[in-house]
Amino acid sequence: MAEGIELVSAMITRYAVVESLYLLEESSLKAQLTDRITKLYVSILRYLSIAKTYYDKST
Repeated sequence: MAEGIELVSAMITRYAVVESLYLLEESSLKAQLTDRITKLYVSILRYLSIAKTYYDKST
């Protein structure tokens, strides 16, 4: 579980860079990229919620 949290942390950082590079300018793919990144962040939040529940039960 801890490795997953580390991976998620790296993904958040990586996609923050992707956002700053590709979402500031208008492009034909901006809407698709925004949608995919939003779905990724939703998945990350779900995972972190599960991880929190797991660690709350473990202590």
